[in-house]
Amino acid sequence: MTDRNYKISSDNNEEGGSASKRQRIEAENNQNAENSANNSSDSTIRCVYNMCQEVLENQKNMVEKLRLTDEKLESIQLQLKSDTVDETTAISSKTLDNKDSVKATTSSDSSQKTIPSEIMPMTGKYFVLKHVFKHVSEMKENEKHWSEVEEHFGVGWRMLVHRKKEHLQFYLNCSKPTGTDNWTIKTRQKDVFISNRVDNIVEKGKRIFDNKFPTWGFREFIEWDVLEKDFLVDGQLTAEIHVKIEETTGNYRDNLRSFDETMEEFSDVVLVVNEEKFYISKLYLAAHSPYFKALFLGNFNDSKKSEIKLTGIDDDDFQKYLEVLYGESAIDEFTVEGILMVADMYDTPLVIRKCEQFILKESKKSLKKKLQMAMKYHLDALNKQCRKEIKSIDDIKSVLPGDIRDLDPSIMAEFLEIALSIQ
Repeated sequence: MTDRNYKISSDNNEEGGSASKRQRIEAENNQNAENSANNSSDSTIRCVYNMCQEVLENQKNMVEKLRLTDEKLESIQLQLKSDTVDETTAISSKTLDNKDSVKATTSSDSSQKTIPSEIMPMTGKYFVLKHVFKHVSEMKENEKHWSEVEEHFGVGWRMLVHRKKEHLQFYLNCSKPTGTDNWTIKTRQKDVFISNRVDNIVEKGKRIFDNKFPTWGFREFIEWDVLEKDFLVDGQLTAEIHVKIEETTGNYRDNLRSFDETMEEFSDVVLVVNEEKFYISKLYLAAHSPYFKALFLGNFNDSKKSEIKLTGIDDDDFQKYLEVLYGESAIDEFTVEGILMVADMYDTPLVIRKCEQFILKESKKSLKKKLQMAMKYHLDALNKQCRKEIKSIDDIKSVLPGDIRDLDPSIMAEFLEIALSIQ
């Protein structure tokens, strides 16, 4: 007889009855049930713990990447060269055949054509649309599926897949950005279908979107049988379009302040952006921006130049950035992201703060867009406000990016806490 059996037997003799035995059996069963519940709880906690550990590990990797990026940026700022190399000369000269690239709207006008593109830079006005199209395997002839509209730099963008005969067509649509009919947006694009079985399909090209042709794409992007064989997973298709906005016209309201040659007598340097010249004061910009302080007052060849070229930004965005810096009310729903991008690039706290205040108090942008901007431009107050508004599973779903891996790890951990508290 084991020690455990001995103890049970001893207890039975001391209590002396079958009723006591039943009570002890019931107590033991209750204890077993309690232990089982505890084990289940422990399992859930372990699962959550493992998820949090993964999030923390991803966060550490991201922090390290950001640190390395900061070091590279500092190195670039401290090694400004005498001659600024135009962005396009630093890009590979590789071109691609875009014979299948067409406008979605047919027209006899042949003045607008897609142009073979080089490798696309991921700086300036750059964004990525990502979407999983569902039930693609069930699409019929002439059936179309749209992605959700996403706002980037004041304009709505969405993707379209369209089954036509034995091909799947792939398009990008740009919604009208302002009340004017005379607008254009020149872009460089990379269109991608993603596969876990073969190499991704990638097509590149340049497009000019306007009121007449707001949709561009490829009418024979992929053959249907190839799509079904290599790219559909449970009937779903994962697609993305990388977009670089190179130039816009007709999208901005009239300038509130001039920085042209009429200001020459009040300036001591000319900044050139996309061939546009801005006459400004070195000391004024240096007082508000560590970047310009290093550029104008540092020990570099550019510091002595009377004319300096800036690359990677839009001249309209730089105009509005200067207007805000000089006290004008140039921030609105359309201009705010472009201004914020320039202010972040040139490390200008005054302009960043004004943009954040506009988004916090006046902007009607979606919660998802506000959260994206808060993360991208490190807007702490806006980040806190967005998180306070996320209180349910539906709220979490509404702000999730097309690719969950794009979500900031710290916010992912907070979303997990919210989900667990609701459950």
